[in-house]
Amino acid sequence: MTNPDHIEMGVLRVLTLDDPEDVSHHGRVIERHFPGVDTTSRCIPDHPDGIPDVESEADAVPYVEELGREMAADVDVLGVSCALDPAVDSLDADLDVPVVGAGASVAAAALARGDRVGTLGLESGTPPNVADLLGDRLAASETVVGADTTNFLTTDGGRKAIRASVERLADAGCDVVAPSCTGLTTSGVLADLGDSLEIPVVDPVVAMAAVGTTALLPTESVAE
Repeated sequence: MTNPDHIEMGVLRVLTLDDPEDVSHHGRVIERHFPGVDTTSRCIPDHPDGIPDVESEADAVPYVEELGREMAADVDVLGVSCALDPAVDSLDADLDVPVVGAGASVAAAALARGDRVGTLGLESGTPPNVADLLGDRLAASETVVGADTTNFLTTDGGRKAIRASVERLADAGCDVVAPSCTGLTTSGVLADLGDSLEIPVVDPVVAMAAVGTTALLPTESVAE
């Protein structure tokens, strides 16, 4: 049985990065929020723009599946750090460890925080898996203007565009924001936005870790 006080979590990045510090960025975010979690981060090859849309997802899935199987041997739970949740279902069915994705996780966390959910993502729009999970509680969707890929989100212009998009969601009456791209975590502005606008902004990577760690907790029967 997994020790709930010490969890090894694999963080699979779908953006190809050369610097190990960049690869492990989402893992460090998780470790900061979950002191009992140690992370191992790896990224798929040949995807310098990540998976910016549904069309590019099909090309990336075999890479995600191959890397996911490699990583699963050394971790208690595997998180696919992409809001499209590529290969999450197939890996979860095949592997002996739970596999969770950032998309389903951020949607679930947002539904727990509010009734009128606003999504924020790349110019390709809200991932269909996120929209399906939110259903009629998806009140509004915004895109980060200029963000055709995740790389734009970490620029000065990208950060300004993120803030403007979240402000539009707040003005539209949303009571919680579900960022639908994990590059928004990398941007480093989500926490500040939630504080300044007084509307919760869920971090998709933190949500993924919360769902992943919860999946490992033992189920106890309670006498009636």
